[in-house]
Amino acid sequence: MKNAKIIDEQGCCSSQSATEHACGAANRKYPQAKPVETQHAPHAHEQAHSPAPTTGCCSTNRHDSNGKHAHTDGMTVDATKDPVCGMTVDPGTARSTTLAGQAYYFCSEGCRTKFVANPSKYLNPRAETASTADAGALYTCPMHPEVQQIGPGSCPKCGMALEPATPSLAEEDTSELRAMTRGFWISLVLSFPVLVLSMGEMFPAYDLSQKLGHVLSGWTQFALATPVVLWAGAPFFMRAWQSIVHRSLNMFSLIALGVGAAYAFSVIALLLPDLLPASFRMANGMLPLYFEAAAVIVTLVLLGQVLELRARSQTSGAIRALLQLAPKIA
Repeated sequence: MKNAKIIDEQGCCSSQSATEHACGAANRKYPQAKPVETQHAPHAHEQAHSPAPTTGCCSTNRHDSNGKHAHTDGMTVDATKDPVCGMTVDPGTARSTTLAGQAYYFCSEGCRTKFVANPSKYLNPRAETASTADAGALYTCPMHPEVQQIGPGSCPKCGMALEPATPSLAEEDTSELRAMTRGFWISLVLSFPVLVLSMGEMFPAYDLSQKLGHVLSGWTQFALATPVVLWAGAPFFMRAWQSIVHRSLNMFSLIALGVGAAYAFSVIALLLPDLLPASFRMANGMLPLYFEAAAVIVTLVLLGQVLELRARSQTSGAIRALLQLAPKIA
């Protein structure tokens, strides 16, 4: 007698023969008799296409016709991420495109259009960021919002470093922070000996300037202070010049004026002492040098810039962390 295939609500297949129907009738007639549970071997085509169940046919996990692991609610686990926005999408329903034999899936047509226009921007974001980082981004000054320009730079009014007008999840450009930090540590190492040589007269027992001689001490201070003023302090002079060009004097104008005057006077006093009047000379007949003032001012301003840029970088990191809390499931 042929078997009749009956499909239950969970999608499980079982076969019952006419004999089973007869047994069921007998069980209904005699309630004390327990029904006999029988197991039937699966059909040949079911063995070929269906993997063995782990916890029975009523398990919450099963495999679809393609062999992919799936849940009973019909959602395929084999999901992927949108390379543009990072959202997790279902390949079965998402928009897609193929590049070099590789399929990519997107949450919307807008993301797919952006990817097709510039695939390398999303397939290799680090290289793209290194080559054209923030090239077309709009930057603005936190103190003067009306100042806006394309790309990073400094504010022509106050001299502060510009920030992106719109927060994003992209990695922040910390090149200025690294440059200021490097300049600060180098300036600190070079400025300390200049300070010791200049202030040694306040401690006669440790006065290295007197032991070396005023001329040798002056040349030593000149050699150590020159890199600090002309190299580490170059960004301050550039910002001061911008403030003059835009007729908006600021803090960097004052810094450049003080550092430049102290350094220029010391160089003239060291190289061309006869050009200065005799009234400028000290009690020992030598001209005063202010290399330590110029070097220390630059070092302290660099320290302030490092602390400011580091605080702004931490603030930007906190904003990015908040943006990452947004749901990414399409």
